[in-house]
Amino acid sequence: MYEVFLQDASLWRIEDSGVRCFLLVGREQALLIDTGHGTGDLRAAVAQITPLPVMLANTHADGDHLGCNHQFPAYHMHPAEFGRFRQKMGRDVPSPLPLWEGDRIDLQTRTLEVILLPCHTPGSIALLDRENRILFGGDSIQDSSIYMFGPGRNLQAYIASMERLLKIADSFDTIYPSHGSIT
Repeated sequence: MYEVFLQDASLWRIEDSGVRCFLLVGREQALLIDTGHGTGDLRAAVAQITPLPVMLANTHADGDHLGCNHQFPAYHMHPAEFGRFRQKMGRDVPSPLPLWEGDRIDLQTRTLEVILLPCHTPGSIALLDRENRILFGGDSIQDSSIYMFGPGRNLQAYIASMERLLKIADSFDTIYPSHGSIT
C-alpha cells in the first residue's frame, strides 16, 4: 500500500516500496510524476488527494516508474524512451505522448520545465520548478546507487548530464529523487 506525505501546500510525495512518485496540485489540473511499481490503486490514492484531472509524466521507462500507467488515460515521457516503454508494456497500451527538452508544464500555481538528462536511460528527464527552486530528478540524481548497467545506460552521458546540470544548479535548492533519501 502507498504511504502519502504532504511536502508543501500543493506537493505530495507517494512512497511505493522503495520508489516514490510526486503529485503536484495546480488550479485546474494536477501533475503526477511517475507511477511506481504498480502495487496498488494509485489512481484511487491520487483521487483522495485531488479531484482535478491528472497529467502523468514519466521520468523514464523503467518498470518501477511505469507500474500504474495503465490506470491513467494518457502519459508523457521523452520520445527516446518510447522503445523501452513498448518493450516493457507491450503494444496493447496507448502510446506515450512526447515531452521534449525545454517543454513547460503549467499548473498555474507552478511551472515545471523539462530537463533532458540522457544517462540512466537515453530519455531520462528531470522536472525543474524554478520559482519554488525544486528539481524532481527521477533516477538520475540521488544519494543511493544509480543503475548504470545494460542497454541504454551510458556513464559518459551521465557525466556530461551532471556537468550540464551543475551549470544550472543555482536554479534549485531542493532535489526530490525517486529513490534514496527524500531530498
